[in-house]
Amino acid sequence: MDYLIAKLKKEKENPYEKLWSGDTEIYEMPEDLGGAIPYEADRKLDDDEWFKIENFTNQEYCIDIIKSEFRTPLYPEINKARTSEIEFIFDYSNGVYYFQRILKRNLLVQKRLTLGDNISLDNGERSIVINDLPDALFVVESNILYFKKLENITAIFNGIEIMYKEATKEETEDFVKNSFIELGQNYSVDKIKTMNRKRIAMAIETLKTFDNNQRKEVLEYTHKYYPHLEYEVDKEIFTINNENEMKYLLWGIEQRYYTTPITKEKRVANSVSRI
Repeated sequence: MDYLIAKLKKEKENPYEKLWSGDTEIYEMPEDLGGAIPYEADRKLDDDEWFKIENFTNQEYCIDIIKSEFRTPLYPEINKARTSEIEFIFDYSNGVYYFQRILKRNLLVQKRLTLGDNISLDNGERSIVINDLPDALFVVESNILYFKKLENITAIFNGIEIMYKEATKEETEDFVKNSFIELGQNYSVDKIKTMNRKRIAMAIETLKTFDNNQRKEVLEYTHKYYPHLEYEVDKEIFTINNENEMKYLLWGIEQRYYTTPITKEKRVANSVSRI
Protein backbone atom coordinates (compact mmCIF):
# COMPACT_ATOMS: atom_id res chain seq x y z
CA MET A 1 0.00 0.00 0.00
CA ASP A 2 1.25 3.48 -0.93
CA TYR A 3 0.43 6.54 1.18
CA LEU A 4 0.88 10.03 -0.24
CA ILE A 5 1.26 12.74 2.42
CA ALA A 6 1.42 16.52 1.95
CA LYS A 7 3.33 19.03 4.07
CA LEU A 8 1.45 22.34 4.33
CA LYS A 9 3.43 25.58 4.42
CA LYS A 10 1.52 27.62 6.97
CA GLU A 11 0.48 24.88 9.36
CA LYS A 12 2.70 24.60 12.44
CA GLU A 13 1.04 22.20 14.85
CA ASN A 14 -0.05 19.42 12.45
CA PRO A 15 1.48 20.27 9.05
CA TYR A 16 1.07 16.81 7.47
CA GLU A 17 -2.17 15.66 5.84
CA LYS A 18 -3.01 12.65 3.67
CA LEU A 19 -3.53 13.24 -0.05
CA TRP A 20 -4.10 9.69 -1.25
CA SER A 21 -3.61 6.00 -0.53
CA GLY A 22 -3.85 2.99 -2.81
CA ASP A 23 -2.18 -0.04 -4.33
CA THR A 24 -0.64 1.85 -7.26
CA GLU A 25 3.04 2.70 -6.90
CA ILE A 26 3.70 6.45 -7.10
CA TYR A 27 7.46 6.10 -7.49
CA GLU A 28 9.67 3.14 -8.34
CA MET A 29 12.81 2.32 -6.40
CA PRO A 30 15.77 3.41 -8.59
CA GLU A 31 18.02 0.55 -9.66
CA ASP A 32 21.22 2.62 -9.55
CA LEU A 33 21.54 3.38 -5.83
CA GLY A 34 24.31 0.83 -5.30
CA GLY A 35 26.96 3.23 -6.60
CA ALA A 36 25.76 6.23 -4.58
CA ILE A 37 28.56 8.42 -3.23
CA PRO A 38 28.85 10.57 -0.09
CA TYR A 39 27.89 14.15 -0.84
CA GLU A 40 30.62 16.40 -2.29
CA ALA A 41 29.66 20.03 -2.99
CA ASP A 42 31.75 20.34 -6.15
CA ARG A 43 30.93 16.92 -7.62
CA LYS A 44 28.78 16.78 -10.76
CA LEU A 45 26.83 13.55 -10.93
CA ASP A 46 26.41 11.40 -14.00
CA ASP A 47 22.79 10.65 -14.94
CA ASP A 48 22.91 7.26 -13.22
CA GLU A 49 24.51 8.48 -9.99
CA TRP A 50 23.10 9.58 -6.63
CA PHE A 51 24.50 11.26 -3.56
CA LYS A 52 23.90 9.67 -0.18
CA ILE A 53 23.95 10.64 3.49
CA GLU A 54 24.39 7.68 5.80
CA ASN A 55 23.12 7.41 9.38
CA PHE A 56 20.59 10.04 8.38
CA THR A 57 18.26 9.98 11.40
CA ASN A 58 21.17 11.07 13.60
CA GLN A 59 21.78 14.20 11.53
CA GLU A 60 20.51 17.48 12.98
CA TYR A 61 18.61 18.32 9.78
CA CYS A 62 16.67 15.05 9.71
CA ILE A 63 12.91 15.66 10.03
CA ASP A 64 10.89 14.00 12.80
CA ILE A 65 8.45 12.09 10.60
CA ILE A 66 11.09 9.60 9.49
CA LYS A 67 12.59 9.10 12.95
CA SER A 68 9.65 7.00 14.12
CA GLU A 69 7.46 4.28 12.66
CA PHE A 70 5.08 5.37 9.89
CA ARG A 71 1.47 5.31 11.13
CA THR A 72 -1.41 6.33 8.85
CA PRO A 73 -3.79 7.47 11.66
CA LEU A 74 -1.42 10.38 12.32
CA TYR A 75 -2.43 12.02 9.03
CA PRO A 76 -5.95 13.41 8.55
CA GLU A 77 -7.47 13.77 5.07
CA ILE A 78 -6.42 17.01 3.42
CA ASN A 79 -8.86 19.86 2.97
CA LYS A 80 -8.94 20.36 -0.81
CA ALA A 81 -9.13 24.12 -0.35
CA ARG A 82 -5.60 24.02 1.08
CA THR A 83 -3.87 22.15 -1.73
CA SER A 84 -2.30 25.40 -2.94
CA GLU A 85 -0.40 25.52 0.38
CA ILE A 86 1.49 22.27 -0.22
CA GLU A 87 5.24 22.72 0.31
CA PHE A 88 6.30 19.16 -0.43
CA ILE A 89 4.86 15.67 -0.61
CA PHE A 90 6.18 12.30 0.40
CA ASP A 91 5.11 8.83 -0.60
CA TYR A 92 5.60 6.03 1.91
CA SER A 93 5.84 2.56 0.43
CA ASN A 94 7.43 -0.62 1.81
CA GLY A 95 9.83 1.09 4.19
CA VAL A 96 10.90 3.84 1.80
CA TYR A 97 10.00 7.54 1.89
CA TYR A 98 10.00 9.30 -1.49
CA PHE A 99 10.12 13.11 -1.28
CA GLN A 100 9.18 15.70 -3.90
CA ARG A 101 9.20 19.45 -3.48
CA ILE A 102 6.07 21.09 -4.91
CA LEU A 103 6.69 24.22 -6.97
CA LYS A 104 4.18 26.32 -8.88
CA ARG A 105 4.89 24.35 -12.04
CA ASN A 106 3.80 21.17 -10.24
CA LEU A 107 0.33 22.57 -9.51
CA LEU A 108 -1.96 22.75 -12.53
CA VAL A 109 -5.41 24.26 -12.86
CA GLN A 110 -6.41 24.18 -16.52
CA LYS A 111 -8.75 22.41 -18.92
CA ARG A 112 -7.27 19.28 -20.43
CA LEU A 113 -8.34 16.45 -22.71
CA THR A 114 -7.62 13.09 -21.09
CA LEU A 115 -6.61 10.62 -23.80
CA GLY A 116 -7.53 7.29 -22.25
CA ASP A 117 -9.78 4.52 -23.59
CA ASN A 118 -12.41 7.20 -23.78
CA ILE A 119 -11.36 10.77 -24.52
CA SER A 120 -12.79 13.06 -21.87
CA LEU A 121 -12.58 16.71 -20.91
CA ASP A 122 -11.09 17.67 -17.58
CA ASN A 123 -12.70 21.00 -16.67
CA GLY A 124 -9.80 22.33 -14.70
CA GLU A 125 -9.61 20.32 -11.50
CA ARG A 126 -6.47 21.18 -9.56
CA SER A 127 -3.80 18.54 -10.12
CA ILE A 128 -0.27 17.83 -8.92
CA VAL A 129 2.40 16.78 -11.40
CA ILE A 130 4.40 13.86 -10.03
CA ASN A 131 7.99 13.80 -11.29
CA ASP A 132 9.49 10.61 -12.70
CA LEU A 133 12.16 10.67 -10.00
CA PRO A 134 11.74 11.92 -6.43
CA ASP A 135 13.94 14.76 -5.20
CA ALA A 136 15.11 12.46 -2.41
CA LEU A 137 14.35 9.06 -0.97
CA PHE A 138 15.00 7.67 2.47
CA VAL A 139 15.42 3.93 3.06
CA VAL A 140 14.43 3.09 6.62
CA GLU A 141 16.31 -0.22 6.88
CA SER A 142 19.69 1.19 5.84
CA ASN A 143 19.08 4.67 7.36
CA ILE A 144 20.35 6.33 4.17
CA LEU A 145 19.02 9.40 2.36
CA TYR A 146 19.62 9.52 -1.40
CA PHE A 147 19.33 12.62 -3.60
CA LYS A 148 20.73 14.22 -6.76
CA LYS A 149 20.68 17.98 -6.08
CA LEU A 150 21.07 19.41 -2.60
CA GLU A 151 19.36 22.67 -3.57
CA ASN A 152 16.18 20.71 -4.40
CA ILE A 153 15.79 19.38 -0.87
CA THR A 154 16.78 22.33 1.34
CA ALA A 155 13.09 23.26 1.67
CA ILE A 156 12.34 19.73 2.89
CA PHE A 157 15.22 19.18 5.31
CA ASN A 158 15.80 22.50 7.04
CA GLY A 159 19.46 23.04 7.82
CA ILE A 160 20.82 20.52 5.32
CA GLU A 161 22.30 23.46 3.40
CA ILE A 162 25.23 23.39 5.85
CA MET A 163 26.59 20.66 3.60
CA TYR A 164 26.59 23.15 0.75
CA LYS A 165 29.64 24.73 2.32
CA GLU A 166 30.50 28.25 1.27
CA ALA A 167 33.38 30.32 2.63
CA THR A 168 32.19 33.15 4.85
CA LYS A 169 33.19 36.72 4.09
CA GLU A 170 35.83 36.52 6.82
CA GLU A 171 37.21 33.22 5.44
CA THR A 172 37.26 34.70 1.94
CA GLU A 173 39.09 37.80 3.16
CA ASP A 174 41.66 35.63 4.94
CA PHE A 175 42.11 33.49 1.83
CA VAL A 176 42.89 36.42 -0.49
CA LYS A 177 45.48 37.62 2.05
CA ASN A 178 47.61 34.62 1.12
CA SER A 179 51.02 35.76 -0.13
CA PHE A 180 50.47 34.15 -3.55
CA ILE A 181 47.32 36.20 -4.33
CA GLU A 182 46.95 39.82 -5.36
CA LEU A 183 43.56 41.15 -6.43
CA GLY A 184 43.35 43.46 -9.44
CA GLN A 185 42.11 47.05 -9.12
CA ASN A 186 38.59 46.20 -10.30
CA TYR A 187 38.19 42.98 -8.33
CA SER A 188 37.50 42.67 -4.60
CA VAL A 189 36.20 40.25 -1.98
CA ASP A 190 32.68 41.65 -2.42
CA LYS A 191 32.74 40.58 -6.07
CA ILE A 192 33.53 36.93 -5.29
CA LYS A 193 30.30 35.03 -5.88
CA THR A 194 28.79 31.85 -4.49
CA MET A 195 30.49 29.22 -6.66
CA ASN A 196 33.95 30.64 -6.05
CA ARG A 197 33.24 30.95 -2.34
CA LYS A 198 32.47 27.22 -2.35
CA ARG A 199 35.72 26.55 -4.19
CA ILE A 200 37.55 28.76 -1.70
CA ALA A 201 36.11 26.74 1.19
CA MET A 202 37.62 23.59 -0.35
CA ALA A 203 40.90 25.33 -1.21
CA ILE A 204 41.31 26.45 2.41
CA GLU A 205 41.05 22.84 3.57
CA THR A 206 43.42 21.65 0.82
CA LEU A 207 46.07 24.26 1.65
CA LYS A 208 46.02 23.16 5.30
CA THR A 209 47.46 19.82 4.20
CA PHE A 210 50.38 21.37 2.24
CA ASP A 211 53.81 22.20 3.58
CA ASN A 212 55.77 25.14 2.13
CA ASN A 213 57.35 23.06 -0.62
CA GLN A 214 53.98 21.63 -1.67
CA ARG A 215 52.50 25.13 -1.80
CA LYS A 216 55.28 26.21 -4.13
CA GLU A 217 54.76 23.12 -6.28
CA VAL A 218 51.03 23.71 -6.65
CA LEU A 219 51.62 27.33 -7.73
CA GLU A 220 54.14 26.22 -10.36
CA TYR A 221 51.74 23.49 -11.48
CA THR A 222 48.91 26.04 -11.86
CA HIS A 223 51.14 28.42 -13.84
CA LYS A 224 52.28 25.57 -16.09
CA TYR A 225 48.78 24.42 -16.93
CA TYR A 226 47.12 27.80 -17.07
CA PRO A 227 49.79 30.35 -18.19
CA HIS A 228 47.05 32.84 -19.11
CA LEU A 229 46.90 33.85 -15.44
CA GLU A 230 49.20 36.78 -14.65
CA TYR A 231 51.98 35.31 -12.51
CA GLU A 232 55.19 36.84 -11.15
CA VAL A 233 57.50 33.86 -11.00
CA ASP A 234 60.13 35.49 -8.75
CA LYS A 235 57.56 36.66 -6.22
CA GLU A 236 55.25 33.64 -6.67
CA ILE A 237 52.19 35.88 -6.93
CA PHE A 238 49.09 35.47 -9.10
CA THR A 239 47.21 38.67 -9.96
CA ILE A 240 43.50 37.85 -10.09
CA ASN A 241 41.29 40.30 -11.96
CA ASN A 242 37.88 38.62 -12.17
CA GLU A 243 35.73 35.61 -11.27
CA ASN A 244 37.02 33.41 -14.09
CA GLU A 245 40.63 33.95 -13.11
CA MET A 246 39.79 33.17 -9.49
CA LYS A 247 38.14 29.94 -10.65
CA TYR A 248 41.21 28.93 -12.68
CA LEU A 249 43.49 29.58 -9.69
CA LEU A 250 41.24 27.54 -7.38
CA TRP A 251 41.15 24.68 -9.89
CA GLY A 252 44.94 24.72 -9.77
CA ILE A 253 45.00 24.50 -5.98
CA GLU A 254 42.68 21.50 -6.24
CA GLN A 255 45.03 20.00 -8.90
CA ARG A 256 42.28 19.63 -11.47
CA TYR A 257 44.49 20.18 -14.49
CA TYR A 258 45.88 17.09 -16.16
CA THR A 259 47.40 15.74 -19.37
CA THR A 260 45.86 12.79 -21.19
CA PRO A 261 48.38 9.91 -21.32
CA ILE A 262 47.89 8.99 -24.98
CA THR A 263 47.13 12.21 -26.88
CA LYS A 264 48.99 14.47 -24.40
CA GLU A 265 46.06 16.89 -24.43
CA LYS A 266 45.84 19.32 -21.52
CA ARG A 267 42.44 19.30 -19.82
CA VAL A 268 40.65 20.44 -16.69
CA ALA A 269 38.33 18.22 -14.64
CA ASN A 270 35.14 20.11 -13.85
CA SER A 271 34.19 17.37 -11.40
CA VAL A 272 36.33 14.94 -9.45
CA SER A 273 35.75 11.81 -7.42
CA ARG A 274 38.35 10.16 -5.21
CA ILE A 275 39.10 6.52 -6.00
